[in-house]
Amino acid sequence: MKSKSLNRIKARIKLFKNFQKVSSSISLISSIKFNRAYRKIKNIMKNVFYFLSLMRQIAQREKIDLSKFLLKTDSNNRCLLLVIASDKGLAGAFDQVIFKRTEILIKRLNDEKKKVYLGTIGKKAEKYFAKKFNLYFNFAKFENILPENFARELVIFIDSLLEEEMISEIYLVRSNLTNTGFWVEELKIFPLNLESLNNILDKILPKMKEWQSLEISSSFKWNFNYILEPTPEKLIRTILENVFLLILYALILESQASLELSRTITMKKASETAQELVGQEVLTYNKLRQQKITEELLDITRK
Repeated sequence: MKSKSLNRIKARIKLFKNFQKVSSSISLISSIKFNRAYRKIKNIMKNVFYFLSLMRQIAQREKIDLSKFLLKTDSNNRCLLLVIASDKGLAGAFDQVIFKRTEILIKRLNDEKKKVYLGTIGKKAEKYFAKKFNLYFNFAKFENILPENFARELVIFIDSLLEEEMISEIYLVRSNLTNTGFWVEELKIFPLNLESLNNILDKILPKMKEWQSLEISSSFKWNFNYILEPTPEKLIRTILENVFLLILYALILESQASLELSRTITMKKASETAQELVGQEVLTYNKLRQQKITEELLDITRK
């Protein structure tokens, strides 16, 4: 009987060690993906601040009031709700918190008599919401970090919806990075004016010190005169449209970066727990093995 118990313990030790290796590997991969997403966000925001600086200088040069510029379509009570979750899970309660927040927002929008078009990013969101709603579109199976070709396709699609005035509002439900992990928030990212633009910019990695100097280092200055074609107003609106699309991509990437950070933490804890279980099983195995050896010695002595 003890031989069978020892074999079972050895099997559990092997299982826990394999689980520890897998969870540790996932944690390392997620950490790499987080850093990759962070670098992309930083590059995007450099371009955002560059364009905003250019826009302000055009406005100053031409004496244009930027507060009158607003990206919008005619109000038609149709809104796009974009939900960002994971493809594979393995991040604790990450997805479930997002789903709950999304359902609360959908109910609120329905109570306001708005027609909601639901779009999802991530396989988990697609599987969850496809059972309850008709999905307008879904992006999934891209290893959780939205690549540029998928992002470009998504942005072009949303841009076409706005140009054709299919929607008049865009909401985003996503996770946001914090010092301890993530929290879920809803953002109204369209219509866009300077006030809402500044609010969105404040939500993109606001607490990281290196971002404090990012806007300054990305500023644009000129010391020459030229004629602007097309009109300054058209240039400002075009810049604002491009800034909106860049920010949308950055918000998506930041949500996915927080997913990778949550997965890194979750898998690291799982690996540590598996290591503790291995230690407990090894201790139990050694006790049983020592007990068996003692009994065998006693049997020899009796003979």
